[in-house]
Amino acid sequence: MVIFLHIPKTAGTTFEFVLANSFGIRHCHLGYTGRDIIRQKDLDFARRIFPGLRSVSGINLINPLGLSAPNPFYMTFVREPVVRVFSHYQDTVLRSKNRLSFEEMLFSDDVLQNLQVQLIAGERNLDKAKRCLDRFDFVGLTEKFDLSLHALKRLCPHGLNPNYKRKQTARDNSIKKSLENDPRIVEMTREHNKLDLALYSFAVSEVFPRVCAKAGFSPADRVASFDKYSSVVKLKFLLHRIYNKGFFREICKSVYRSSDAPAAAKGQQPSASGGPPWARNST
Repeated sequence: MVIFLHIPKTAGTTFEFVLANSFGIRHCHLGYTGRDIIRQKDLDFARRIFPGLRSVSGINLINPLGLSAPNPFYMTFVREPVVRVFSHYQDTVLRSKNRLSFEEMLFSDDVLQNLQVQLIAGERNLDKAKRCLDRFDFVGLTEKFDLSLHALKRLCPHGLNPNYKRKQTARDNSIKKSLENDPRIVEMTREHNKLDLALYSFAVSEVFPRVCAKAGFSPADRVASFDKYSSVVKLKFLLHRIYNKGFFREICKSVYRSSDAPAAAKGQQPSASGGPPWARNST
């Protein structure tokens, strides 16, 4: 079973389309659980709801190696950290009407500080995050998205349809570009993302070349793009949306509301809060 950790602003939404369009109702989007962090019991619950489950994905699949499943295939995509942070901030402004300046958000919000290490390792622990990437079955690079898909098509344990239409592309990149052109802001961002920078360097220099070699490619190879669709209206993808949003999400609302009720009655915080902060405006 493919277990895909979706790190925000790494082309994860586009790749989730690939999974949904490949496996249809056998793909589960764990964001619909509403859980901040997916635990083993949440994954086991999803497996009962999705017969013949082939893949799961979610931003809440934090430290995915801590989860077990039949024949797991752990994977993620990583992106150059400064660019990822700028893209994430821009998205909060354009889609959520965030009114904080970049510096205010950088200093106050974990989503702009070493997020890739946090999600992969479950904590701000660079050594653990590196060990996790070493153990992942596949690690792709956003900057080499199509090459990553070519390699994944050969390595994935289930037949994958890698064709896609790029999703969640910013309609206006002026905010991101202005940040990239400010040396002081760039250096400040690097200072607050040292762990992610080190992890990304490790992925580029050691992990991705190993993945490519295993699939019979080189990181420098030029490949054809799978960006071939003009629309996401595809049968398997639509069946996935109907089953996940119309059925699975509603079941989760009922089941988790019931399971959280005893905790709430005792004055404890329910374990579901509509998703972790980094899940807002993710791409």
